[in-house]
Amino acid sequence: GPLINSEAVVSTQSTGEAGVDPLISNMVETMIDNKRSNHISGVVGAYNTIMAAERGEVPCTVTSANPLSEDHLESLKGALGKFLKPNEKLLLDTATDGSLIGGMVVEIGDKRVDMSTATKIKKLKAALSLPL
Repeated sequence: GPLINSEAVVSTQSTGEAGVDPLISNMVETMIDNKRSNHISGVVGAYNTIMAAERGEVPCTVTSANPLSEDHLESLKGALGKFLKPNEKLLLDTATDGSLIGGMVVEIGDKRVDMSTATKIKKLKAALSLPL
């Protein structure tokens, strides 16, 4: 993970009023003291996931070969919104990965749906390599 220097520690102490839970900043400082700073991003990620769940926010990452247009994004949000409970809201994050060739990979909550061209090609190759 990224190296964290002692100057970064000082800045975490002043973020109390910026909305960082004191429990979290104490844990982060303890981990830095114990040379476990490489675990911090995982802990912060888990904390953010728990807090998002508390607020009914459902994280969703859509990775596509090329950046999605606004129209694509809107129709995607509409489609994904149908899977949510009435009190939940979608936190959509997009990423691009040229190795997908086309299509997209959607990760919502703990589910992953791979609709990428690269995976379709891989499955086709596997099917073709089986004896007839």
